[in-house]
Amino acid sequence: MKQLFEIETDKPEILDEFRELARKYKLSFREWKLTKSENPSPSGDLFFDNPENVKEILRRKKEMETGDIESVTLSEEAFKKLMEGI
Repeated sequence: MKQLFEIETDKPEILDEFRELARKYKLSFREWKLTKSENPSPSGDLFFDNPENVKEILRRKKEMETGDIESVTLSEEAFKKLMEGI
């Protein structure tokens, strides 16, 4: 069986009309109900399921937007030492 086209809608009247056309022309079709995840990660990373993690990210974002954050420049040696700890 070949897929002819795909529609995506959240309007019941459009879906009802499509169903009626499919019945009229004796076409089979499949319906999929899609839900949008609250998780902002495209991969569904569980890190974002923890409210404390999200809260911390939003806090840091706010600090950046208001300029309440200081940047720090590390020497190459300090950076390497930092990366070794990860």
